[in-house]
Amino acid sequence: MYNNLLSREMYDYLLWHVSEMEKERDILLNEHYVEETKESINFQEFFNNYLEQINNYLSTVCVDKNGSNVCPFVIIDSIVEVYDSEEEEKCRYRIVLPFSKQYDTSIDCASCLSPLGKSLLLKNVNDNVSVQIPTGVLHYTILDITLPDMKLSMLSDSTA
Repeated sequence: MYNNLLSREMYDYLLWHVSEMEKERDILLNEHYVEETKESINFQEFFNNYLEQINNYLSTVCVDKNGSNVCPFVIIDSIVEVYDSEEEEKCRYRIVLPFSKQYDTSIDCASCLSPLGKSLLLKNVNDNVSVQIPTGVLHYTILDITLPDMKLSMLSDSTA
């Protein structure tokens, strides 16, 4: 499925990410999905599935000093570079939480609940992704996955 040899730093980061996303999920539920509606149930199912897949992956990895320090798949808050085969151009998107006010204006953001965000989440480099949008289907190939600078510094700080 994915490269199962991770550095301690990346493994710890993904554990931290799961913990943070559980907190964020609870905050979003309390602020925006108070009543039990189809939308709130779908939101909970989406997040539970997302977190479960990351936890399942973490249960299969080996942690090694020679392991990868690269995020193995697209996660919320990662930056994804894709190749748009229709437009024949590269695009970059940051996958963000819904209702997020933290964003970098130099990069396009896609909510993790949007068709684009959902389609990219948990995919790897070189995966081909089709995104159904109201005007048709977009076809992308994932070229690169990075974490924002502040997240990368967290990884390197933990190795010091």
